[in-house]
Amino acid sequence: MAFFKSKATKQLEKEMARDYDKYQRNLFLNLVKDTPIDTGQAQKGWKSVSDMSDLLGTGKTKVVIRNDVPYIQRLDEGHSSQAPKGYVEKVIKRVKK
Repeated sequence: MAFFKSKATKQLEKEMARDYDKYQRNLFLNLVKDTPIDTGQAQKGWKSVSDMSDLLGTGKTKVVIRNDVPYIQRLDEGHSSQAPKGYVEKVIKRVKK
């Protein structure tokens, strides 16, 4: 059985995907900006990685933001005077608004 999508549903899906893309870009840029800088390695460690799972049935892929620098968790735990403890969560909350 075929699933019918109305024009309004298709438009809504496009807008939601566009909003998601905008949110993701904004989150990525703010994480980079707020990451403490000593050598710059942690700041350069932020990457946007495509995830092959489907986003809202639109056929688009999600983007996962990650940082594989070994000490990124310690920075987020407050081991730098340049950023408060939990700065990643604070960036997420700020960008959500």
